[in-house]
Amino acid sequence: MTININGDQHWQSALDWIQREHENALDEGAQAELAVWLKASPDHLKAYEEARRVWLAAGLVPPAGGNI
Repeated sequence: MTININGDQHWQSALDWIQREHENALDEGAQAELAVWLKASPDHLKAYEEARRVWLAAGLVPPAGGNI
């Protein structure tokens, strides 16, 4: 069994971003940080999209800003 440490780090970071989005609407600075993180690696975007799907599938509330 191989453990992909980078994948786990991307997944945790993605979950952190999703949680931040859902606790409070991200201000412009945080939105810019998220955009930079997403563009830094295709793996970041993949992890973020997967985390968002899991979050929404689990029935958790939409983001504070109302954007899904």
